Amino acid sequence: MRRLHPILEQEIAAAELRIENNIMAEAVPPPVQLKDKVMEDARRYKHQEYYFRHSNDGGGQQPPHEPVYIDIRPGWNRKISVSIWWRCAFLALCVLTMSLAASTWYLYKRTNQLEEVLIRLKTPAEALLPVGR
Repeated sequence: MRRLHPILEQEIAAAELRIENNIMAEAVPPPVQLKDKVMEDARRYKHQEYYFRHSNDGGGQQPPHEPVYIDIRPGWNRKISVSIWWRCAFLALCVLTMSLAASTWYLYKRTNQLEEVLIRLKTPAEALLPVGR
């Protein structure tokens, strides 16, 4: 199958997204009781799946753990899964950036103070006295 031009692929994706948004805007929500029952079943199923995946298999060994993902739901109703390790790396990078910014500001202030001290040392004492005396 031939690959389409990237701009054409973007246009097709944008059209699909507009169609999906129109369908979602016109959708009729389910009855509240039905929705609550389905959500409760989903929660129960997810809990059972977690329990069986992380329970001991009797041989003394735990099965290898799959990576943990955090669900991010943007405004355009698509699901993006991000590994917890990427989130930790992002937080570490933010902390590093903030510490570098704080140390840069501190060194800037100290340099200004040093410049003022050096200017005072090089200026004769008569120039620092008030003019009226």
